[in-house]
Amino acid sequence: MRRYVSNLCSVKSVIVVGNNSLDTLSEIEGEVSVIHSSRIDPEPVIKRLRRASSIIAIDDGEKAKDISVVLDIVRKIHTGSSPDLEWIVALGGGTIMDVAGFAASIYKRGIKLINIPTTLLAMVDAAMGGKNGVNMDGVKNMLGTFYQPALVISDISFLKSLSRDDLANGMAEVIKYCITLDKELCGLLEARYRDIYNKDPEVFEEIIFRSAVNKMRIVEADERDNMGIRIVLNYGHTIGHAIEASSNFKISHGKAVSIGMVCEATLAEELGVAGKGVTRYLEELLSLYNLPRSSRELGVEIDLDTAVKALKMDKKRRRGKILMPLPKEIGAWERVELDIEILERLLKKCLE
Repeated sequence: MRRYVSNLCSVKSVIVVGNNSLDTLSEIEGEVSVIHSSRIDPEPVIKRLRRASSIIAIDDGEKAKDISVVLDIVRKIHTGSSPDLEWIVALGGGTIMDVAGFAASIYKRGIKLINIPTTLLAMVDAAMGGKNGVNMDGVKNMLGTFYQPALVISDISFLKSLSRDDLANGMAEVIKYCITLDKELCGLLEARYRDIYNKDPEVFEEIIFRSAVNKMRIVEADERDNMGIRIVLNYGHTIGHAIEASSNFKISHGKAVSIGMVCEATLAEELGVAGKGVTRYLEELLSLYNLPRSSRELGVEIDLDTAVKALKMDKKRRRGKILMPLPKEIGAWERVELDIEILERLLKKCLE
């Protein structure tokens, strides 16, 4: 079991990764409300808590990540817990992390938060870093808060039943880290892909912990996303979010980001930001994990007009431009400001 302590301006955030890390919950004192995916049995968490009050189940998936769901949760917490409530526990995938984190950040101006991700995607990304985004009027992550979890518990045992699709979904985010920040991690993903497919707990612990450290070092340098550093965590996401929206969210986040990374790496080469061969290397790495490299591999109808509309509504847009991270070489990146028209042409080209 490994532990990383991140000292941020607002809170100390502790990340625990490994088998049996759920036992860390026995250290928690005070009343706790548990918000969990309806597909996850909360009993292993509840039995480790000294005092659990309201237990709230919600659906997982993009459609549940909406401001209306957040307000419903806050009402249930308010009626189902005592005035002494100190903690909210979020148990599930990325949707649960966003929705519960948003609720924790606004209820009584902030209730201490514990994230317990149960998917690889959530363990390497959504559970840590403090960004909580929910959708409004069909626009992805239009509302959001910065609110750091006091504790993140990534217990590897949750991944025993991980499907191939869910594995690929999470690996897209791991590959994002290696391409932009961690060349050695890329080497590990190449060398140990069979072990990762076989759910080797030692390798899982390594890639999850390494992803957590990569992300939190960026967050420590730019917690509130106002210095142009944290933008690197959005690699592949500008185009990826538009692809998700274009399919009415039938395309998983990981697959959309996978294509987004290829599109944005291609742009980086065309602009002379990236050295020749970066896109090809990325595509070969994605293929090891059965991740798509173009929209033709998806088998899902894509509405180009919806994709363009989503791109134009991107929350990073400022005065007709979008700030983007582009890979320079494996393990290094550069910040670039691009006109929305350039990105629109790129998106259309990627979705042909």
